[in-house]
Formats: sequence, structure tokens, C-alpha cells
Amino acid sequence: MEQQKNDGAPPAPNSNIDLQIDSNNAEAHQKSGFNLKFSTSETNIAGAYLQFKDVNNNSASNYFDIPISSFLTGKSSDTKGKRSSKNFSASRGNSNMMEEEYEIDVDFGDAFPAGQFCGTLCIYDSNNNISQAVTVCVEVEAWGGNASIVGNWIEIEATDFDDDETQIFCTNGQTINVPYEADLKEEIILIIESNGDFKVLDDEEYKSIDYDASANNCAAIYSNEIEKYKAEETGKWAYNEVDKTLTLVSFKYIDFIEPQYNEDYPNGDLILESGKVEIINGNLVITETYVEGNETYTDVYTFKRR
Repeated sequence: MEQQKNDGAPPAPNSNIDLQIDSNNAEAHQKSGFNLKFSTSETNIAGAYLQFKDVNNNSASNYFDIPISSFLTGKSSDTKGKRSSKNFSASRGNSNMMEEEYEIDVDFGDAFPAGQFCGTLCIYDSNNNISQAVTVCVEVEAWGGNASIVGNWIEIEATDFDDDETQIFCTNGQTINVPYEADLKEEIILIIESNGDFKVLDDEEYKSIDYDASANNCAAIYSNEIEKYKAEETGKWAYNEVDKTLTLVSFKYIDFIEPQYNEDYPNGDLILESGKVEIINGNLVITETYVEGNETYTDVYTFKRR
């Protein structure tokens, strides 16, 4: 987050301008930090004051003055040239934020310890009106966790609502919806290490739709050219013992076909947030729930051990 660090306590609240936080509790991860979500009905917000407290509820000797220019900078907004959303989501959930909803991206250093801490948040407007303070407590999850999910897993099934369909306007006047691509090969491998590291390997071959041929035949006709996608994503994983959920934070993306999309994420890129984890008949089942606009979606990924 862009901010100015000032000594002492933030200016005292002097108004009742609207401030609502998404939750009084948040989950964070070492190095990658967390996103503090809040909303307001005010239209001339200029920034926010954020002051942390230690485990004994003692306020820090300084606070952060965060300008509005650094709001709406969620971790999940990175794009990496992925051709589809068949693997874990990279940006869903934050793409349809309403205008009055905001996020502050709080990053941690490499040595930030696991555990709980709290902080107080105020927002202020361009007339120096300062809201009443709200408190949010953050649980910093350590990397790693559940030993039962450690291992090499290969995806055997994925159900999601994103079929990557395209609309074809046929020459006979009809309209059809067909998959944009015909899959020839799809191999997704998830490697979970006991030290908190993970790796996702994605190896695919496919053909893209031939629009002219499809329009003339009013059926899905695909190109003769075989296209390939091969990528690797590495980072850290954390397991929430209470909620039984898995979070994956990527720090490096490598595209073996189009290396111009290679990218490092010093503060992490959240590719799976609190996916519900179950071991069913020896298979690893990850259920991801996310919101787009007013709709809630659920995707289920099933892996077997290699």
C-alpha cells in the first residue's frame, strides 16, 4: 500500500461519516499480507488512517496515512496471460466491486510472524472530517499445515460455470453458443510440499473455433492448428485448521510457450482464497466459492495422487 508513516496517534475522530468494514476479523499470510475491505456512502473520501496494536492491545507508536489513490488495489488483480480459467481463479471476486466499496492492500515483510494482531481504521474526507474508529483483528496464518494434503496431485475433474463459450451467428439466421476451444490435452498437477511450498503445472493442447466455417455449417468447427499452453506457478500455501480451508499465494509465474508473460509477484498473487478442503475416497477435493456481481458461484476441483 502507498502510505505515509507518521509518529504518534492518528488525528482524533470528529464526525460520524459512514464507515463499514467487511468483517471485524481477517485472514492474512506471511509476506503476502491481507486486504482490508470496507465501504462507505460518502462521496468525497480522501484517505484513511490505520494504526496497529500488539498482542497485548497496546497501540503502535506510529500510524499510516493512506491516500485514496491506493484504494481498490486488491492483490488478485494481476493478469498473467492465462488462456482460460480452468485452473484456480486469479482475479475473480474483486472484479465487480461497487463504487463505494474499497480495499487497502497491507503487505508484510519476509520475517512477519504468525499469530494474531489488531488495528484501528478511520477514514477522512477532503474537509478533514474523520470517521469513528473501527477495529479489525487479523490472524496471520503460517505457511503449510495439514499433512494429509501434502503430495503430488493430478486433476481428474473440474466443475465450473465458465465454459468459455462464444456466440456464432449462422448464415442461415440461427444463433448458437459453442465452446471457444476444443480440448485435446489437459493436465493440471498440484504439488504440495510439507515446507509450505506449492507448484501448479498446467499442460494443455487445444484448437480454437473457426468462426467462418462454424457460421456456414451452424455447428462448431475448429481450426486444424493445434495450440499449446504450458505454464508453471509456484508459491506458498496455508491451511486454516478451524475452517478447513486452503489458500494458495503465488510468487512466480512462468509461461513456457509465451515467456513474455513470465512474472514475479514480490507481495504474492492470491490464486486460491480459502478453498474448502476434503479428502474423499483418497482424492483431494477443493471447493471454491466466489462472488461476481450479485451472483455466488461454486467450483469444485478433484485431484488424485500421482
